Amino acid sequence: MIRIIYALIISFLFFISFGCEKKEKQSTNKTQKNLKKPLDNYSKLDVCGCNKEAMGIIDLAREIRDTFQSIGELKKQKQSVKEIQGLASDYTKLLNSCFNRHASKMFIPSDCNNLKLLDQKKSELIDLGIQLEQGGKIKL
Repeated sequence: MIRIIYALIISFLFFISFGCEKKEKQSTNKTQKNLKKPLDNYSKLDVCGCNKEAMGIIDLAREIRDTFQSIGELKKQKQSVKEIQGLASDYTKLLNSCFNRHASKMFIPSDCNNLKLLDQKKSELIDLGIQLEQGGKIKL
């Protein structure tokens, strides 16, 4: 009887040690995948380049949205929804990269950094039901 209890305890500890080992290996695999992120395409842009790229993304999203009478029609077209989600993802990557690199310079208006026009275009797009700041998880 004592041998059976002893064998059960040893087998229990054996299974626990292998179970913990697998979890550690899985967590290290996840961290290795996170380290293999692609290089940031927007990291080399200056303030003017950031503004120009943001305007381009907003204009593309507006073109897609304008092809539909309502946001409901847009939601029915899966390809268009994927395009908008891709643009929203790119937009948030652009914002993160530009703000990390240029910080407060992004808020200084200039000939090539027209903040009023950018805000106007974003507001129009939001009024049409698309908020790019939500990123790739945008809900349409």
